[in-house]
Amino acid sequence: MRHLHKIKRVPFIVWYSKHELTHILLGLVYAWFLRELWNQFSWHYLWLSIFGSLVIDADHLAYAFTYGRHDIYSVEVRRILKQGQIGTLFKFWRDNHKHNTGLATHNMYILGFCLILGLISLFFDWKVRTVLFGAIVLHLLFDIIDDLWVLGRVNDNWKHLRHKKTTQDYSTHQASH
Repeated sequence: MRHLHKIKRVPFIVWYSKHELTHILLGLVYAWFLRELWNQFSWHYLWLSIFGSLVIDADHLAYAFTYGRHDIYSVEVRRILKQGQIGTLFKFWRDNHKHNTGLATHNMYILGFCLILGLISLFFDWKVRTVLFGAIVLHLLFDIIDDLWVLGRVNDNWKHLRHKKTTQDYSTHQASH
């Protein structure tokens, strides 16, 4: 019975992970598109597409623990993690990740770089690279569309490579929920 409360948290975590689940779905659709294009199914390409659609978001953790560790956003992420509140962390990310404008990989330069590499890979029939870079490009394009939908504009992180500090106080925001 002691572990039953952890099982009850799974739907909560899934609900607040919808953004990542959407990226996985886009990766699956992309793998299906490539299967149709190449007339070849490969579990390797399927898993690589899912990986490519998620890997770029590892930057959220890299930011919190390395190059953005002094930012208010990162301090709050680490505080929640230290308390072992995974569900709260997913909710925090869902509610606040659009305000983190310091991510190194979510910008037009990385998008352009991956797009060029993906097109070159497609041209030379480097299927593994086509799968990986294409999935990353779809992830970033979805994030731009999501910014337009949620914020009504493209987030500032897309316009620069440099790190910008987050100014929002998340501890008071978190306490109000």
